[in-house]
Amino acid sequence: MLGKTMSVLELFSPTRREIGVIEAAEELGRPKSTVSRWLAAIAAAGFLDRDPESGRYRLSMRLAVLGDLARNSTSLQRLARAELQALTTATGETSNLAVLMGGEAMNIEAVESPRPILHVGWIGRRFPCHATAAGKALLAWRDQDEVKRLLPRRLPKLASRTITDLDELLHELARVRERGYSTAWRELEDDLAAVGAPVRDHSGAVVGALVISAPVSRIPLKSLAAYAPPVLNAAQSLSAQLGYRLDGAAVRRNGGR
Repeated sequence: MLGKTMSVLELFSPTRREIGVIEAAEELGRPKSTVSRWLAAIAAAGFLDRDPESGRYRLSMRLAVLGDLARNSTSLQRLARAELQALTTATGETSNLAVLMGGEAMNIEAVESPRPILHVGWIGRRFPCHATAAGKALLAWRDQDEVKRLLPRRLPKLASRTITDLDELLHELARVRERGYSTAWRELEDDLAAVGAPVRDHSGAVVGALVISAPVSRIPLKSLAAYAPPVLNAAQSLSAQLGYRLDGAAVRRNGGR
């Protein structure tokens, strides 16, 4: 089925943004009934949208998100590896690079702590944004309406200190913008502490988040701020490699960094 899916997706181009069953069947040299089943199956998987009036298909937003992720991840991962290794060396804790995937934060690179007790942040792991330092860093500089669209209607309680009230979360995101970094302590798991900072591209848009995470026994609540400088430095270094320049106005906007 993968080969059939690719043959269908390759029919789309900048000059052909929609396609009908008959047109697709002619292009592929297959019976109309067969291609109709293929298109329906791909749409059911979430990679195509079908216009209810015309019956024509177009690429879905899910596929667009995956395309953006693929385009950004290659350079991000390659450049981030050295920063993550240095960050783990400096802090002794697991470090991760996360990006926004739909309404979740997803790890696309990680360096594990050398300590015997560690937080495992495997590549491909997804996290709810409202309960994680990565998610807060990814959301904080976005428009409030977009934040509301990305979050679930009800914010599930995952640990003892999870923020479940939307207004409280929006206030927390404002604090993240003010100080320039995010934290989460007993919000995703009761034995998990994390500190994160945004990664920006040449335009200033937040395209990722660098995060360290550890058991709360090693990062008590009162010590969270002490871990912010190395995380901020690593995120700013990676942002600079992506072409971002932190001018004086940006320093004021981002909490005096």
